[in-house]
Amino acid sequence: MIVRRRGNRFILIKQHDHALISGEFAARLNQKIEPRAKTLYAISHHDVGWIELDQTILWNEQTNEPYSFNDYPLLPKLEAYTQGISRVEAHDPYAGFLCSKHFASFFTNVSDPAARRFHEQELARQDQLKKHFSEAEEQNSADNFRLLQFCDDLSLSLCLNEPQQNTHPWYADGIDYHGRKVKWVWEDEQSLRLVPNLFSTSFTFEIPYQVADSSRRLVSRNVFRCRVLA
Repeated sequence: MIVRRRGNRFILIKQHDHALISGEFAARLNQKIEPRAKTLYAISHHDVGWIELDQTILWNEQTNEPYSFNDYPLLPKLEAYTQGISRVEAHDPYAGFLCSKHFASFFTNVSDPAARRFHEQELARQDQLKKHFSEAEEQNSADNFRLLQFCDDLSLSLCLNEPQQNTHPWYADGIDYHGRKVKWVWEDEQSLRLVPNLFSTSFTFEIPYQVADSSRRLVSRNVFRCRVLA
């Protein structure tokens, strides 16, 4: 889950829902993507490993808050990453490669043995998958990996902030992309734009979310709709 506190309640967004939004952003960026379908599939489905974990809310007994993707217990998270990458790879090996690169990048300098094993496992997976790349896949893999990371950050920056705010420390100064800072600027409670603008047309997206209270009750479900202005 992506978790943010709102008073004595918690806004919960499922990881796969966030990933689908990142795919929408990628599909609408004003840039050429090659191979397009495979790359967009990777971006939209990079968090499929979280689908089963996000069926239930796991509570941190020490803080009495829901675990987020950031502090979720490591071993089940690594297992979910592995299974998710494999699911994407089964659909398309190139998409699986991009997802493997994405998750392996979280564990480049770690001391935990399980995290190190995961990192080594994914590097080995990538080496095998690269052997079957087409010329276009090889030439564009680095750019498409950066695109996945950028669109992931675009979506996360919205999910981690309240509407009309941009205070989360990860993204308050913008998101790096091709040597420049990209920022969301809110026009009102339900519309915003990128600065500099990277979209060719305006569009609307939706973020499904749940609300839980500190008594661990699921209070409501809703959808936040937002317009991106080009």
